[in-house]
Amino acid sequence: MKSNRIILILIFFGIGYFLYFKEKSGPIGNFWKVVTGVFESKSTKSEEKNPYKAPEPDIEATATKDDKNYEDVATATNKKSEQKSEDKEEETSIFDKIKDKVFNTDTQEESSDNGEIPDFALPAIRKGDEIIKHKNYILRYEEDYEVPAWVAHKLRGEYTRGTASRGDNQFMPDRKVKGNSALSGDYSSTGYDRGHLVPAGDFKCCQELMTETFYMSNIAPQVPDFNRGIWENIESRMRGWAVRDEELFIVTGPVLRKGLPTIGRYNNVAVPEYFYKIALFYQPKSGKKPRAIAFLLPNEALFGKRMNNYVVSVDEVEKATGLDFFAKLPADIQTKVEASSDWAAWTKIQ
Repeated sequence: MKSNRIILILIFFGIGYFLYFKEKSGPIGNFWKVVTGVFESKSTKSEEKNPYKAPEPDIEATATKDDKNYEDVATATNKKSEQKSEDKEEETSIFDKIKDKVFNTDTQEESSDNGEIPDFALPAIRKGDEIIKHKNYILRYEEDYEVPAWVAHKLRGEYTRGTASRGDNQFMPDRKVKGNSALSGDYSSTGYDRGHLVPAGDFKCCQELMTETFYMSNIAPQVPDFNRGIWENIESRMRGWAVRDEELFIVTGPVLRKGLPTIGRYNNVAVPEYFYKIALFYQPKSGKKPRAIAFLLPNEALFGKRMNNYVVSVDEVEKATGLDFFAKLPADIQTKVEASSDWAAWTKIQ
């Protein structure tokens, strides 16, 4: 019995000795590198399956926001993604069927020069706000935090169907941001996902529109189990509502405040403690009652939590963020939809 105890002690001592020296130089460290090298290809394949991790150009290793290399990164990654989008355009036949609805602004009522998104669907815009417009979403970028304050997009049921793929997309710096957006490399090895605010899955109809969701101006740091868990579930639920209701307007963003922790090799990217997502149904010609629903969630793993536990009114999100949502809706309608937090009104069959 005593000899068995001695053997166990020696085994545990040997394991501890190995774990301590495996990362250090020397024979044990060299042996560990050989062993891990055998399995390196398998681990690489596993990483490639992570949809929130994208290949990054080598030039990012030396890029800073103030030098020419930073500009080279933006040019190289954007051109590469644009080329991939062009290569896939022929495969996405559904794009040709609905592109007039996606890009035609002549038929939109109550809209301004904001393309497909009418003014009433946007938060109030103040003088000095940095507003970035892409084909089917608009955002307000916050350079002090290197994330958007809000991103607004139109979500139609037909946009959610198609063959567009996110697999080959690369996260791209947004050249429309005046002071340059964050880089994909700012998120590397931080433990945070590059979390989409406008989901790629909302534009399965069209490769070009899906690719645009990979601009870094549409990204914010999210805890992986949050991003791939309850947040993804809410995105999916809203796509289902869009199919049912034909058209919704979505506003998404982080709750920003001074003193947030930051990540980033090249930029100080704020890590939000909370995220919100708001859906608005407003179709005056349909005769249906306008309604809105908002979610306000902590940026953390919410295992076993139901999304309806985080339903709040739009008014509550306004208090948390200081933003004024749907400011150009008719005043009486704005007051009613922003005060409501009726989960049942959204989940029951309309």
